Amino acid sequence: MFFYNKFITSHNLFGVGVKALIFSLTLAAVYNYRSFWSFFFFIAVALYFYFNPFFEAKKYFSSFLIFLVIALLTANYLPVIAGKWNFLTAGLFGLFFFLFLGIKNLVFINRSLIYELVNNFLFFSLFIIFFLFNKSGWFFIEYSAAFLAIFLLFRNFLFFRDFQREIQAPVSLISAKINLFSVSLAVLTSQFILAAAYLPIGFLNLAAVSLVAVLALKDLTISHLSGSLNRSVVLKNATMVLIFSVIIFIASKWQP
Repeated sequence: MFFYNKFITSHNLFGVGVKALIFSLTLAAVYNYRSFWSFFFFIAVALYFYFNPFFEAKKYFSSFLIFLVIALLTANYLPVIAGKWNFLTAGLFGLFFFLFLGIKNLVFINRSLIYELVNNFLFFSLFIIFFLFNKSGWFFIEYSAAFLAIFLLFRNFLFFRDFQREIQAPVSLISAKINLFSVSLAVLTSQFILAAAYLPIGFLNLAAVSLVAVLALKDLTISHLSGSLNRSVVLKNATMVLIFSVIIFIASKWQP
């Protein structure tokens, strides 16, 4: 009951859950059959559920589009034959589709916290896809696409937070400032993953290290925009990056 009162505000929860289940099943069909019609049906179902209702559809569409692309690209690394990994992966994406619709349709009360979870999941999934694709011959296109996705994820994350009270400026100026910060963060992150790609620690560990860096950049940016950035915040994030990086490196197996 506490969880319901704290996070859930609408009877639409059941409807969102049914949509997420159908989303998972159609995605599992894509993973298992790899046919044009399964792909077409999945896209049609996902877009219909997202845009119905249309409320706040534009606000989250770029993140949702990244989510769909990642879900489809994952098919390249799953077994062609039907298996448990196909259904488990489809179920995981279905869970985050459920959270996505819950945020967009105002099912959840504490939307900021849940969106942070979804945003971090998208960053982590994007890094996994990038490090898996890193050895292909289309590196420039992949790197450019990753940069664009990173920019959009940072931009959506910052726009989701309300800085109007902290930043005494017109909305247009706040938007321009957020766009500038998003570009800067995307440049820093894309350069980081480009350098990290040479580390022989496996794609999961590389994605984990990159996510730690993103979390630190997010916290520093929020502290700066809210006017609370100081030495203790910088030291806290530097310590977090150092500790988690050491743990990941110790736990990883070097793969030349």
